[in-house]
Amino acid sequence: MLRIRRTRWKFAYVVLGIALLMVLNAYVFSRVLPSPVAAVASNVLVVALYFVGTRSFRGAGEPIEPPRAWWRMTSRPTAGFVIGSLLALSVISDIAGARSAIPGYAFTNSLDAVVDSILVVLYVHSSMRLVRSPAK
Repeated sequence: MLRIRRTRWKFAYVVLGIALLMVLNAYVFSRVLPSPVAAVASNVLVVALYFVGTRSFRGAGEPIEPPRAWWRMTSRPTAGFVIGSLLALSVISDIAGARSAIPGYAFTNSLDAVVDSILVVLYVHSSMRLVRSPAK
């Protein structure tokens, strides 16, 4: 499996992933799929991008060949806490958007909030385990 170790390639992966998500949301999902299905497709892509990133990225001193433990999302606890915090802010934004009076966006924002909440739990759990048992 592909292993990404350099920061610039990790950054490129994230930027390209965001660009892909934006293009697909603007030109494919929203135009071809009905609203609820477009929201689901967009969130499936988001989860896939996070999954591939967490399985592919490797930090300094982290073994390259073996796959990461199923629970491990980052190479260091701080990174997981930062990503989890940013995702928590996204959850707050999603909830605020779901409560707005804009018809049609409540489902999308609610689904985004659920997906982001699950990612928050995964990243914080990973970081807490890394703090308890640091790498050797």
